[in-house]
Amino acid sequence: MVKIKKSVKMLHITTIITLLSSVFLFAYQVNSAKCLPANSMWTEPKDVLLDSTTPVGYRFNITVYANISVSSYAWQFYLTYNKAHLNATGCWYSAGPKSQWAGANPTYPQIPDYGSHNATHNYVLFAESLLGEYETPPGSYSLAIVEFEVIAVPPQGQTYKSELRLDISKIFDSRILDPDITPIQPLNFGGTIYMIDEFSALMLLIVLLLASICMVLLKKKWFKTDVVHHLKR
Repeated sequence: MVKIKKSVKMLHITTIITLLSSVFLFAYQVNSAKCLPANSMWTEPKDVLLDSTTPVGYRFNITVYANISVSSYAWQFYLTYNKAHLNATGCWYSAGPKSQWAGANPTYPQIPDYGSHNATHNYVLFAESLLGEYETPPGSYSLAIVEFEVIAVPPQGQTYKSELRLDISKIFDSRILDPDITPIQPLNFGGTIYMIDEFSALMLLIVLLLASICMVLLKKKWFKTDVVHHLKR
């Protein structure tokens, strides 16, 4: 019976340490952005931090948002990314067949377009427009979700770092139109910085330290409980 109790206690310790480590690593990998002031279009999360164990083929999503101070009728984003590190594998509206921005209004949906921006970067072009005498009121809304696949990881001791940007234009650009089909200006932009790096030794030490502290505290608690239990016998 004593051995069983000890095994159960060790299982509890292992489970708690695993949960603590998972929560900490998740916080290290993703940092959400705050809503930007109107008028703005931006992507979340603000940071995507991947360690060197991230395999080629790993996928992650970013969401495009807009905060608008006036009524709007259409939007378009032109998102560029480093083609040596990532490949865009999907793009869809944030609320199923439409975006959150569209709400219950009828829309003219678009098909995402993928292509080459220049020698180093590719792009994702996506848009949405209302139909008829409708308009979206001022507010903050999600527009779309873009999926990326990691296609390369850095050699030992090196780091890949780049940015997903909405503020670079070529033939197309990122814009929001008002009900008069006039671009809302000025329009501010916020991007996502991603990094593929060796897992930080400091982060690993902190995780191990937290795990050790947790184990010591739990052992002390269970030791006191066992002492009290034996004294009462």
